[in-house]
Amino acid sequence: MLKPRLTVRTRRRRTNVLWLVGIFSCLVVIGMENILSSTFVLDGGSTVYGYLLKQLGFLVMGLLASAGVWHLGYPWLRRWCGTLVLISALLLFAVKAIGITVNGAQRWLGYGAVSFQPSEFAKLAAIICTAAALTFFWECHGDQQTVVERFTKKWRIEHLAPSLLAKKKLFKSYGLLCLLPALFLSAIILIQPDAGTAIVLFVPSAFMLFCSGIPLYDRHWSYKKIGLWTLAAIVIGVLAFYFFGHDYQKDRIRAWIYPEDYKKTIGYQITQSLIAIGSGGVWGQGMGTGISKFSYLPEAHTDFAYAILCQEWGFLGGVLVLFLFFALIYFGVQAAGSCQDRFGMFLAMGITFSLGGQGLVNMAMVTDLFPVVGVPLPFISYGGSSLILNLISASLLLRVSYDNYMAAAKAQDLSAQQARQALRPPFMGH
Repeated sequence: MLKPRLTVRTRRRRTNVLWLVGIFSCLVVIGMENILSSTFVLDGGSTVYGYLLKQLGFLVMGLLASAGVWHLGYPWLRRWCGTLVLISALLLFAVKAIGITVNGAQRWLGYGAVSFQPSEFAKLAAIICTAAALTFFWECHGDQQTVVERFTKKWRIEHLAPSLLAKKKLFKSYGLLCLLPALFLSAIILIQPDAGTAIVLFVPSAFMLFCSGIPLYDRHWSYKKIGLWTLAAIVIGVLAFYFFGHDYQKDRIRAWIYPEDYKKTIGYQITQSLIAIGSGGVWGQGMGTGISKFSYLPEAHTDFAYAILCQEWGFLGGVLVLFLFFALIYFGVQAAGSCQDRFGMFLAMGITFSLGGQGLVNMAMVTDLFPVVGVPLPFISYGGSSLILNLISASLLLRVSYDNYMAAAKAQDLSAQQARQALRPPFMGH
């Protein structure tokens, strides 16, 4: 059967789907190879494939969960966004109360050999809730009366409608209200403490709000006033960090600013990371032959997996991974921009910023362009919770992109069978 001729619009959206599939597939394969290479020396070499087999098990669970999410689609998530945030908050509070401590950090829930990191679930919950809030505003065309009436009717609190309509300033702050769920979850994570994950959770929601066109506060401020408020926020943030920040967080900042002074103490990890990257050269030392994983570089299979990859794959391998994350951001934004459903658009935008942003932050951290934070490299670093939730997020982004393609195919009067046939790569045959 010959594939149907596609219009420019349909072909562009098909390309978007295929690129995203290829990007996620490459990242997973690279991650599995890197885990095998960086973990066979652990446990005294007695379990050469131990970590790899665990990660493959997580991969299977993630793919099964992703398949379920794919078939369910994404619109139903909007109805359950509040429940997802509530569950995330309860799990995060449970971590603080009865969580498991690993490497000095209390960030996991579990029993025995089974553990789960709720903060990974919270990242996706925050994106879903923010997307739902932004969609709700634009569906009401930004009209206060419509927003209040629909909100009070949905939650069966119609008697509060008159008082809410009278609060003009509250409505003008709708942009800030959209950020409250993400801010709430970030605050809980911050007290674990896990500042890196808190930032990674909050920033995608902030980017979503920025791209939505909804102001933080519906008020015309001069550039001078905006500058003063920005400066005040920076000063308050610095002072808060100075007085309330943990010692290990301050050590990381000092090691980042003065790496030479702390290269044998608190800056040892980043020093070894740079040595590993530099020793890889252009072509790398070869897969599995890097020496930094032999107790030189701590957390070589988790947060600093990128350093081992650069050592063994060389500069070209590091650039390849960097390219994949930039491509993910590009095609993710394309998928969001092509989506006719507002919720799908904001959801795709948030997932793109989250996955792409985490990748760029991790690589910047490993190369000493950013202070050390506990942010893994998506799909590549070892970790079950991270891999499963990343695969679910990838499935949602792919579903948005696929629905965009099917909508274009339908507009072209292609049947569902013809559209699926056109989507098949040439090497898959007929």
